[in-house]
Amino acid sequence: MNHHEYELIQAAKGGDNRAFDELVRLYDRRILQVAHGIMGNMQDAYDAYQEGVIRAYRKLHTFRSDSSFGTWLTRIVINQALNMKKKWHRKHGVSLDEATESTPAMLLDDRSQADEVLLSHELSSEIRESMNRLSDRERSVFVLKHMHGYRLREIALMIDCAEGTVKNYLFRATQKMRESLQHHAVADASSVGSAASSS
Repeated sequence: MNHHEYELIQAAKGGDNRAFDELVRLYDRRILQVAHGIMGNMQDAYDAYQEGVIRAYRKLHTFRSDSSFGTWLTRIVINQALNMKKKWHRKHGVSLDEATESTPAMLLDDRSQADEVLLSHELSSEIRESMNRLSDRERSVFVLKHMHGYRLREIALMIDCAEGTVKNYLFRATQKMRESLQHHAVADASSVGSAASSS
């Protein structure tokens, strides 16, 4: 945590709303993208994000600086998104409404390069459907790791579980995605199916 962020946190805890707004702006774009990856469409993601920020404001006095403010805020928004999905699952089925915009590089064999794969509309649809088959926790870990580059330790803090549990979620999500997308390998890129069978 840099000095400027530390000062903003102290000011926000002292009741400075502008300081809190500035803190949130440091991370809002990335956190909204994380919420979108979990919720599947931007409107629901924005609702989860807004509710999460409100909750963070109310709980700011509990922030102890044992993690970065960004990690703490992301965790709150993720929890809000997961809670919203649980409620909707109980009422009716929830599906992802928008396609993922790019293929995570980890879906390819380690010998492949992401830029060797050409995304088509059909592939985007397959990615959407494949992600919809993941559990909420699997999808959260997948999005945080492979679409936003968070480390396993950071993800463990964000979703409040052990790092080993995060690894298990990630492994299961990866295997499910590879199996779903194995027939979409293109040209010289190594087959996703081969990667899955050799794992």
